[in-house]
Amino acid sequence: MVTLHAYILRELLKSFGLALVALTVLFTMGGGLYNVVRYEGVSAGDVFTVIPLLVPMAITVTMPIAAVFAAAISYGRLAADNELLACRAAGINVHRTLLAALLLSTFVALFTFMSANFVIPGLAQEIENFVRRNLRDLVAQQLEGRGFVHKGKGDDDRQTLTAERVQSVSEQALQEKGFEVADDLHYLLITNPTYLHVDRNGDLIRFAVANYGLFIFDTRDDPIELTLLVRDARDFEVGKRAVFIGQQQIGPAPVPPLPTTSRLSITDLRNLLRWCGAPWEVPDLAAQLRILRADLMRHRFYQYCTTHLQGDGTLELTGDFGRAFRVQCDAARVDGGEVKLDGVRVRATDPQRPEPVVYAARRAAIRAAPVPGGGAVVELELIRTDDQPVLEYRDADEQTRPRRKATLSLDGAQVPAEIQAELAPYSAARIIDPKTEFSLPQYLSDRRIGLQKSAAYWQRKVVATINFRLAFILSVLVTVPMSAALGIIFRGARALAAVALSLIPFFSVGILMMLGSNLTKEAATFQIGPLVTWGGLVLVLIADLLILRLGVRR
Repeated sequence: MVTLHAYILRELLKSFGLALVALTVLFTMGGGLYNVVRYEGVSAGDVFTVIPLLVPMAITVTMPIAAVFAAAISYGRLAADNELLACRAAGINVHRTLLAALLLSTFVALFTFMSANFVIPGLAQEIENFVRRNLRDLVAQQLEGRGFVHKGKGDDDRQTLTAERVQSVSEQALQEKGFEVADDLHYLLITNPTYLHVDRNGDLIRFAVANYGLFIFDTRDDPIELTLLVRDARDFEVGKRAVFIGQQQIGPAPVPPLPTTSRLSITDLRNLLRWCGAPWEVPDLAAQLRILRADLMRHRFYQYCTTHLQGDGTLELTGDFGRAFRVQCDAARVDGGEVKLDGVRVRATDPQRPEPVVYAARRAAIRAAPVPGGGAVVELELIRTDDQPVLEYRDADEQTRPRRKATLSLDGAQVPAEIQAELAPYSAARIIDPKTEFSLPQYLSDRRIGLQKSAAYWQRKVVATINFRLAFILSVLVTVPMSAALGIIFRGARALAAVALSLIPFFSVGILMMLGSNLTKEAATFQIGPLVTWGGLVLVLIADLLILRLGVRR
């Protein structure tokens, strides 16, 4: 029996290998690589870097199809050559010859499980790293090859950038101009760039031209930041303004992540299982929650500022290295995301200075901004007005003649610790939990409800992704035996009919899995979705048993 099983398995693997190679080449060269070259603008030299990253992804998709095809062809040939008839004559149960098909389907299932859950997410990260390292070159190749870089499609606004000439900049030239040089900082000089912004209807919104533009790609952190320095530019905003710009910095602005790296379908299983129980950790939702907590921090801090300034008229703020700011004003109010002050006096003390410094201004503004890793910084801006500049006194009694200054920003203050302690209970998990009640202003309360709905949707989406992925992996365990059985029934000249019939349950299961996934994502059909996803596999399993019982003689 070992010899017989080894013989059948060898024949099965021959057909499987040939089908897998053919389908993988078709999917890789005809699908993934074509899209990369067309839309990402990679050069011919980059193809050899991209192909090793695309091949495992293509193999994961094509392997189940190749297994179904190989089972139908191999067992159909065995039946056509009367080799299975010889097994019956020798007293061997024909059903036992399906062991090779079961071994192949088990191998394919295990390989697909490891690849889909661990290998492909890592390769997607490698593709993102490849783009990060070569973002400047990809943009340059698009400008040189296609002549433009385009953003927006469908109903979105469309933005197009063109350039007459594109060139890199040497490190020596950058250092001479005072630019920072690092391995993860990339520069691209473009000559005579033009920028065109049109709305969804094709109407012009904005048009700009310049003599020179310098792109700065900062890939040191995540997300990538893009800065553009323009020189001798003219900016036309339809119906609003037309200005000449001698030199201006635009940005830095974050570069959106690649669509492939932000999709749940290629996220590793460990993250999916974690997000299933903690949907607030999903990157898209986590970013929105950070914005909500930042706005809540500003709201509480601005209330703190106005309460102290309108109460005893004094606001005490502390900063790093022992610095302190004592703010007094005639009036304070929250307006436009900041605290606006009238008739301001600020007494700033610094351990490194022998005497405090006093500032006086007609207008001022206090703003708070979160910083990575927690905490927040405060900016106190003293504003010069038409009738009074900012006054700086080098003694606390304001006896010396003041220095006149333009608008001045005093940085380094921090949000008081009591505000941070008050916000500690407002964790992402508690914000998402509908059972936890918080005292929030109406606009933040409405946003919280929206985030709770988003969290519920993301949780359903994660559950749908897990069920779909596992069902796809296990589908090969029921479709390959059916394909082998159909190959035995439709043997000889009808082998192609066996292949076609075996693909029907394979794709039918796929359609049911997609339908179940979509149903799982909806709140009204969340409970039904997994039943539909797995129901197709159960039906195919029942069909397997019936075909093996009634259609294949033992």
